[in-house]
Amino acid sequence: MYEILFQYGSVTLTTFNALLVVGFLMGSVFMVRFAQFKKLSLRFLVNRLFWFVPAALLGGRLAYLAEHFDFYAHSPLSMLYVWDGGYSAFGVFYMTMGLLAYFCHRDHEDFWAWLDAFVLAGLVGLFFIHLGHFFGGTEYGRPTDLPWGIAFDTFNIPFLTPLHPAQLYSALATFAVFNVGMLTAKRTHLVGVAGTLVIMLYSLSAFGIDFFHGEPSMVVKISHGVIASLGFIFHIHCTHRKLLSGQHLPPSNV
Repeated sequence: MYEILFQYGSVTLTTFNALLVVGFLMGSVFMVRFAQFKKLSLRFLVNRLFWFVPAALLGGRLAYLAEHFDFYAHSPLSMLYVWDGGYSAFGVFYMTMGLLAYFCHRDHEDFWAWLDAFVLAGLVGLFFIHLGHFFGGTEYGRPTDLPWGIAFDTFNIPFLTPLHPAQLYSALATFAVFNVGMLTAKRTHLVGVAGTLVIMLYSLSAFGIDFFHGEPSMVVKISHGVIASLGFIFHIHCTHRKLLSGQHLPPSNV
């Protein structure tokens, strides 16, 4: 595909890195606008942004090293090569959510309201990341005879036959889940409902799409299953939180 977007001498810009930057910028712009729409404190976001970015990168790197421990055990020095693109989305997710919960508790912010903003903004970034994987020939699918199968010419793919464009499946699923999340956020005043629903739906879609990947991973399947379960549990909690808090109960006559 179009793995290299620009190259001049020793300077190379890959399509994946370019779309990664676009995804980060678009996700950031969306988060600001969503926070303004929901009347959230932008000062909280600006003051904590310095912590979220490096923490997310650290969590993603540590999780990736754990997932590929056998490889790095034979080459410990390569653990420090943070520029090799080895980051796990699961590590980014858990580290970001944990840090968000900590700062919201410390600064007396509504965690569930910010969860909506972070998760929906994350989907914006993931859409461009999936497109980057497509153009870069990574996260490729399994061989297929279907008419929309695509033959990749990158050296890292061991198949010469047309493959499932699993990256595009993921991008389309991300786009669909994002629209469901936005529709939910507009229709309900209960915070956390949209974000937890998105976590559940995206994880379920990723679980299914992983069966079309050229290198399906049991670790990925289990991880998405766990996240989908957590999303379902928290979605039920957020949906019934107002009722459980007693705000919908009739006033007492005592």
